[in-house]
Amino acid sequence: MTLANRITLLRIALIPVFVILYLQEQKYPHLHNWTLGVFAFAILTDLLDGLAARMRGEKTPLGSFLDPLADKLLLLASFVLFTYTERIGLWVFVVVFSRDLIIVLGWTLIYILTSSSAIKPRLAGKTCTFFQMSSSIALLFPVPDALTLWIVRVMVVLTVISAVDYMMVGSKRLEPIPR
Repeated sequence: MTLANRITLLRIALIPVFVILYLQEQKYPHLHNWTLGVFAFAILTDLLDGLAARMRGEKTPLGSFLDPLADKLLLLASFVLFTYTERIGLWVFVVVFSRDLIIVLGWTLIYILTSSSAIKPRLAGKTCTFFQMSSSIALLFPVPDALTLWIVRVMVVLTVISAVDYMMVGSKRLEPIPR
């Protein structure tokens, strides 16, 4: 297994640690810095696995699948927690979750119908993920409420734009090839 894939698996393994710390800090506020540290380290591993894959020439199909999966799992766990603790409204979580569900279901449908599993990141998707991570950071770290609200609102708009973008691209992949 490549170093990049090991780093990605570490990010996935940090998710339950982050969830437990976040939930426990409600009762034990002194754990907040640990929660922030684990989340920050998990985000750092996202940069490190990509860097390792490029520098060491270790881009693999497994890594191409695991890396975005790890991002989605970390972000979904964060948004579930933020919804549970009422840091965001349920509707924000529904928007974020729906986009990811649409992408997974669309990818599955395309794979079943075309036998192609190629997933190409889109600019809208990368921008959306950046703002989802930024929203999570703003909701975890001491960021002014007005700035946090602005970041979350931009994230919601970009999440919707990204979902529409992926649906448009996916529908084109399902169109019959002209003869």
